[in-house]
Amino acid sequence: MTRTVSAWVTSGDEFLGSAGPFAVDVPWWSEVGPVVGWLEELLGVPVLVLRLLDVEGGARGRDGHVTYHVEALERPASGLLDQRPVEPGVLDGAEALRSPWARAEGLRELLDWAAGELASAGRPVSGPVVQRRTWNLAGLFRLPTARGPVWLKTTPHFAADEAAVITAFAGVDPGLVPPALGVGERRVLMERPGLPSRVGSCGGRPGLGGGLEIAGARQ
Repeated sequence: MTRTVSAWVTSGDEFLGSAGPFAVDVPWWSEVGPVVGWLEELLGVPVLVLRLLDVEGGARGRDGHVTYHVEALERPASGLLDQRPVEPGVLDGAEALRSPWARAEGLRELLDWAAGELASAGRPVSGPVVQRRTWNLAGLFRLPTARGPVWLKTTPHFAADEAAVITAFAGVDPGLVPPALGVGERRVLMERPGLPSRVGSCGGRPGLGGGLEIAGARQ
């Protein structure tokens, strides 16, 4: 099977329209890089996936037809998106438990924090941020710098503080974990994207900080 995608696109408080369905070559729902790439080519502006809205078919976090809420960071040219009605509350409904990185304002704040931390460390962001993964357990982003990429990971309030976990492992053996370049509440900047699979994997895909996709979970 494969994954097909539809996107409901907003810019701030305005619903701009929808795109899709289109196919991507990575089946996992949390792997949003191909979704971002397709939409940026269509719209000619940077975008970020906020959250998963719906899934038809598929199972265990992969395949099927997936609908995402996508935020355009700049307003695209008119006529590129399909115009169709959207039910009230689908895109702007308040959810007290929604992850900060699944909200446009929370995502902007997160990326502004990361840029400020790296600038203060003498390692400013040198190009567009690449959104790699987003799901209810974490958001993962790659930030380019002149000295190589830096990875930003954010986790929910109910999860263990990853920065504290990294510090604990480093106290035993610094080679077990990537060095932390910046630490904030439920967020960490690292040279590598996460804990090695022998440390951080809980049965999910290894090498990206561990963790499991939750089938059917919405942020």
